[in-house]
Amino acid sequence: MLIRTFRKAHWHSPIILLLLGALFWGSSFLDPAGVLDRIADDNAPLYEFLLPFIMDYPGISVILAFVMLMGQVFFVNHIATSKGFTDRFSALPALLYLLLMSSTPGMTGPQPVLIANIFLLLALNKIFKVYHESQAIMEVLNVGLLLSVAGLFYFPVLPLFLLLIFSLFLYFPASLRTILAALMGFIAPFFFLGVYYYMYDMLGDKLDAVSIAIQPMEVFRQSLDMYQQAFAVVLGLLSVFAFLRLLFLYMPDKPIRVRKRIMVLSLFFLLSVLTYLVTVDYVYVHHGVLIIPLSIALAVFFSDIGKKKLAEVVFTILFLLILGGRFSACFIF
Repeated sequence: MLIRTFRKAHWHSPIILLLLGALFWGSSFLDPAGVLDRIADDNAPLYEFLLPFIMDYPGISVILAFVMLMGQVFFVNHIATSKGFTDRFSALPALLYLLLMSSTPGMTGPQPVLIANIFLLLALNKIFKVYHESQAIMEVLNVGLLLSVAGLFYFPVLPLFLLLIFSLFLYFPASLRTILAALMGFIAPFFFLGVYYYMYDMLGDKLDAVSIAIQPMEVFRQSLDMYQQAFAVVLGLLSVFAFLRLLFLYMPDKPIRVRKRIMVLSLFFLLSVLTYLVTVDYVYVHHGVLIIPLSIALAVFFSDIGKKKLAEVVFTILFLLILGGRFSACFIF
């Protein structure tokens, strides 16, 4: 029913999205301090800067986090519809992003992945725009800057800088100037932050903290409960089917600009999966990074699939799994 409702956006679609969001975030609104218990001790610099406010004002922080999420929900939908992925009147990307970004208790609060996704979405939108730019140097520099800021809120997304480099080669023969512009934009925030730490004699301690925060392969030492395993399997299978359909059935007859965007989106997803290798403290919410490309791919999957009843059944299974896992006492992080 939800698939049919959101396949075409209506005047009441934003209202339903807000009500669904309030449903999934209800426990966080009632007990905001409980959400903060899941925040790790070691965090990226910009998130560390916000942490005192978050801890002192948990209720306001949760409300602001919900506002951030809803803003991202509508922005994801804008990207998907304006860049030729889905019908321009569809609201499916918004629905899927909202559900998946509220799929676990740890995600319904001011966690760093949510904040980093703001800058990742802006960066992705600008990467798609680079294809139309004859002089793309400024846009490339801005994308590098946005990816860097995202990493300063959440370290594991830093490898997504490769998405910008690969996209440059995908769109057109990348020149040394554009690559240097990307590097300058990416390095600039770290340079100024390093100067700040050096002036206050904090540089050595912060570099040590980074080496502790990034531990490759730590993800394989994490244990998952029953609901986490079920959610991971279902989401993994849906991801495979969605991107296979997107690449081999949906993409071939699209204009070249849309085909290149689909390739960038697929690369975004692949690199996001690989960032699990450098994730330590926020494994339980790290799939929020994958949800940016996945929500768009799943929206195409559910809207383009020929058998509408099958789409409704698959979506219902996903929805009930998220609903059950979100509110079950067995779903503990």
